[in-house]
Amino acid sequence: MKPIQNVLVLQGGGALGAYQGGAFEGLARHGVNVDWVVGTSIGAINGVLIAGNRPEDRAEKLHAFWKRVARDAPTIFPFFATLDWLRPWSNATKLWDILSNGVPGFFTPRANSTWNITKSGPSVQASFYDTSPLEATLNELVDFKYLNAGHVRLTVSAVNIATGELRKFDNTVEKISAKHIMASGALPPGFPPVEINGADYWDGGIYSNTPIDIVLDDQDRKNTLCFMVDLWDPSEKVPASIAEAITRQKDIQYASRSTEHLEDHKRMQNLRRAVQILAEKLPAKERNSAAAKQVIQLGCSSSINIVRLVMKALPNDDQNKDIDFATSTIEARWQAGLKDIDRAFKHKDWLKLPPSHVGMVIHELKQH
Repeated sequence: MKPIQNVLVLQGGGALGAYQGGAFEGLARHGVNVDWVVGTSIGAINGVLIAGNRPEDRAEKLHAFWKRVARDAPTIFPFFATLDWLRPWSNATKLWDILSNGVPGFFTPRANSTWNITKSGPSVQASFYDTSPLEATLNELVDFKYLNAGHVRLTVSAVNIATGELRKFDNTVEKISAKHIMASGALPPGFPPVEINGADYWDGGIYSNTPIDIVLDDQDRKNTLCFMVDLWDPSEKVPASIAEAITRQKDIQYASRSTEHLEDHKRMQNLRRAVQILAEKLPAKERNSAAAKQVIQLGCSSSINIVRLVMKALPNDDQNKDIDFATSTIEARWQAGLKDIDRAFKHKDWLKLPPSHVGMVIHELKQH
């Protein structure tokens, strides 16, 4: 039997990514050693903090990053935040603080960027914020020498602005630096493009916010246990207000491809297993014919278990939840990820390989 690889797939979602930090801490507590991390945007940042540090340091570095970017907006009337009818105004105060001051260790406002959005200049200035603080943070918290030694495979994605094509950066193919991670999280128009080898890149989430395809299309087909940690829930209630409609639209926009892609890949992987099983039943003479070999190459004997976790919205989440870096909110999301992993480990089905005729099984963690 082929060895099993443990894969962690991390979706993009800004401040929501604290949930992924808690999920990883939970996996580490349960003794799961990750062989490959695939991430986009904030998933790329969490991913490099994992793959770019020794096992005993990973949870600590994740905690350090999320503590650094956490901030609490000052409020003149803290009591108002406890009143439901005034909560939107309290949330607006937090939002304005982040928009006007940025996030420590992540991004800062670019001077005069809002005065003339049609003014031409270098592409790196075509944004409202400067992300150079993130580069300093990554270089401090990530051991890039360890990362590029390939102890854990890391793949992050970004979009080539000139061609509109998705580019995958992989430490088994090329050396990864802080720039590659920043490119994967360069969401316009807030963040500037990042230049790598003469090409400008934006956030990979523009093209596909859930990088599960990278794993399922991998040519080196191994038996795989994949933990897929999504930050946008495609199945929330129907909105009853304009504010809820904006929030719901954002959830669907960034989560919509996950289920569809998983089902497509499930059918494809099951077909590959069927081809392999049928090929083994062919007589040797027929199996060695040129036509049969072409078909047999489409099959494979590997099986994939996908454990999918989807973060549920907090009671007071709104359309700006992905930029809510409040300390209390980040801690709540972290704890939610930790608890969901603990709940996942109460179900043992995914700890076993699927039956020989099944190529892929998707295990959805039931949400509360």
